[in-house]
Amino acid sequence: MLLAATAARAFDFRAQAPTGQWVYYTVIAGTTNVKVVNPDWDMRTPPSGSLQIPSTVSNDEGTTYNVTEIDSRAFMLCDALTAVTIPAGVKSIGTMAFAFCTSLASVELPDGLTQIGLAAFSDCAFYADPTNWSDDGILYLNHYAIRAQPSLTGILTVAEGTVGTANGAFENCNQVVRIVLPSTLTMIGGTAFQNCLSMDTLELHSTTPPTLGVNAFQSLEDFTVLVPCHTANTYSSANGWSGNDIVEHCNEEPQTGIATAETTAATVSITEGGIMIDGTEGKRFIVNDAMGRRVAESRGGYVALPCHGIYVVSTEGFWPVKIVY
Repeated sequence: MLLAATAARAFDFRAQAPTGQWVYYTVIAGTTNVKVVNPDWDMRTPPSGSLQIPSTVSNDEGTTYNVTEIDSRAFMLCDALTAVTIPAGVKSIGTMAFAFCTSLASVELPDGLTQIGLAAFSDCAFYADPTNWSDDGILYLNHYAIRAQPSLTGILTVAEGTVGTANGAFENCNQVVRIVLPSTLTMIGGTAFQNCLSMDTLELHSTTPPTLGVNAFQSLEDFTVLVPCHTANTYSSANGWSGNDIVEHCNEEPQTGIATAETTAATVSITEGGIMIDGTEGKRFIVNDAMGRRVAESRGGYVALPCHGIYVVSTEGFWPVKIVY
């Protein structure tokens, strides 16, 4: 019996890229789409130089397919590869797809990616070059945040214009206490915040909840999700966001007066770290957050607030007032 005759091929067909290299493909069942795969580069000549992956490709029978995925480990260890252009239409780049491409110094990614796999570009030439990392310690590729340095501390702010993060982008950043994500963000990769054990606040500025990869918040407990004004309900009903402690942060002007039917009034003013309540005549005030949870009680004076957001100050005999802190 010839075992070799029954062994399944690791690919369905191959075709030359516009730049001349052979690229190998598997048809995605039931579709006219293909993914780029690893054909076992130990048995074939791996691509070298500058590679342009096409947006469409045809097999020997002349059937044309759309290229929509780069499979896990598709080009891993292709150490003569120096540059890669990935076309529009590709939505997913798999785990370690270009890992250990030690000469790969340039990568062009398309807009619209829905997944960048864990360690997809680990130990590439541009990954290892410290000049490619931002001053804030984040490695970007086009409009994507690929990786943050685990040694970062304090507040980590992702640049405006970033549209997505790779799987595990902030993994093991266990000294970061707050991560700020931009209004342009549409996608957060799987296990993105795994083991960010000191993170107490995730601050978002996108009015539409970004899609979440699998286990994005794995291993996290007791952290607050700050979202733009009037979007708490939207986030709470979005896939993967429900169950988190969601609080709105707003740029509205704070209300400063609490009127009573007898025309007497207490005044509330915003100050650093909280609010100042005056004119209460010793009455007990209760401060609740936007979710209705009691965060403080006071008979006047300074009241510390746990974080920025919307609060309601109320007491018997006074109209409640909304405070935007």
